[in-house]
Amino acid sequence: MLTNKENYMRLMRREMPEQIPRSGFNMVCPSVLRKDRTDKGGFDCFGVEYVTSPDTMNGAIPKPGKFMITDIRKWRDIAKLPDLSGVDWEDMAKKDLAKVDPNKAPIMSDAITGFFQGLINFMGFTEGLCACYEEPEEVKAMMEWFLDFYIDVAKKVIKFYKPDMLWMPDDICTERSPFVSPEMFRELFKPYWKRYVEVFLDAGLPAQLHCCGQCMPIVDDFVDCGFTAWDPAQQSNDLVAVKKKHGRNLAIIGGFEARGFAANPDTTEEEVRAYVRKVIDELAPGGGFAFSGMVMPTPGDDSWKDRNRWINEEFESYGKDYYKKH
Repeated sequence: MLTNKENYMRLMRREMPEQIPRSGFNMVCPSVLRKDRTDKGGFDCFGVEYVTSPDTMNGAIPKPGKFMITDIRKWRDIAKLPDLSGVDWEDMAKKDLAKVDPNKAPIMSDAITGFFQGLINFMGFTEGLCACYEEPEEVKAMMEWFLDFYIDVAKKVIKFYKPDMLWMPDDICTERSPFVSPEMFRELFKPYWKRYVEVFLDAGLPAQLHCCGQCMPIVDDFVDCGFTAWDPAQQSNDLVAVKKKHGRNLAIIGGFEARGFAANPDTTEEEVRAYVRKVIDELAPGGGFAFSGMVMPTPGDDSWKDRNRWINEEFESYGKDYYKKH
């Protein structure tokens, strides 16, 4: 039997896995880039301040009302790169990798904020989206700035951390649609995604994209950029259509709604279990799918603990050996 890591890497190579893989990774990021960040907030390597709140499920977001850049035309005077000139990359990688088990799950390079997210973190959504419309050349100049830095880091990560694959986050979509038109995405962000991914593909490493929300207008671009997999691939998308069109060329990681049907306190145990089976039946056949099912905690409702137990139990009983029975 293949290990979890070997099984997942089959998926990333567009091969048929032995079992339905479960999403689970060893995320590695050079610690120097996150030395001022904690689970409760802090600052990223560009100086953006983050805070958490119950409204974000304790996820860190740029501090509201304290955006570093209000005029995209002045970004060069404000945005600064971290000084990495004195970093001992070999020693840092050794210390960072001591925290992970390389045999348990793939080692995924997770060393960037994202391109669209980088702009929004600096400016906020209102000014950032206005900049995309009013000053596209300045936005592209900032993306080039990000790209040069990210590629420099990527080459060092590949050399010293020896990851199995790339994991690239860039949440450019809302629950209903992308934040920008497909045309604007292809002009302002896609070229930089593609050039960044190519660094890993040229090193023989597959790439997985993290992009929440309804992404249907730009899913084909994910494939064109070189991504093999996409998470969390939420149900606001027509995932059956995506699978039919792209098959194993774009593995669907997730296919679940952490705050949807299964999270509703009125949804019964059997309905939750049936939902797990439905997701598996729709997306698992032929490969190109990894299960990542859970519900998020709801303030004042502890039933999420039972719901996650039902989800895990149903995957183990119905989904784990799915390919041996179907």
